[in-house]
Amino acid sequence: MARNKYPEETKKKILEVARELFYIKGYDNTTIQDIVDNLGGLTKGVIYHHFKSKQDILEKVMESLGVSDEQSNWYDNWQGETGLEKIKLQILKSFQNFERYAILYSAEALLESPRLIGDVYLSTLNESANYLKVYIDEGIKDGSISTQYSKELSEFISLMMNMWLGLNIISFSRQELEERLYFLKNLLESINIPLIDDSIISATLRLHDYIQKRK
Repeated sequence: MARNKYPEETKKKILEVARELFYIKGYDNTTIQDIVDNLGGLTKGVIYHHFKSKQDILEKVMESLGVSDEQSNWYDNWQGETGLEKIKLQILKSFQNFERYAILYSAEALLESPRLIGDVYLSTLNESANYLKVYIDEGIKDGSISTQYSKELSEFISLMMNMWLGLNIISFSRQELEERLYFLKNLLESINIPLIDDSIISATLRLHDYIQKRK
């Protein structure tokens, strides 16, 4: 087989095709062969040269959907005037990304995997919380966030958004989700962290409605 002169272009093409198929057919209903059939002559060997598995492809698709054109990583260049505003806008932006969540929740079997849940938990504590802490520290410095516990707060918010809410949105009824959101809003406000507002609650409920209609 001739050596691929443009490996990054090939990898990008695989992710584009997989992203479209995962969104239209769902992750569980898409096979590696489906991806191959839409790659214009490429083989399974090429896919496995770039990715370890279908799950690996999903993870890379999810990463790409979490990054805007202005960012090299999801945690870079958050928009806003203060640390608190940057975090709020990033949460809002996340829950407005319907395509990303539609693909995630189409991987129903994967989401029930204890190993995946454990991986998300560790990633949340070891990565997401550390990146969030940068913006919490910025908020402390500019006065928009008042706390002596930036590390603990970053871990708490990350776990609540990624696991207590994020992985479970489709398992709740609309009323249950709304109650969770207002509980979290009131809890954070009780410690002077007005992070969850009505725009975030509305966006999350719209996301829930959208995902339920696709099922």
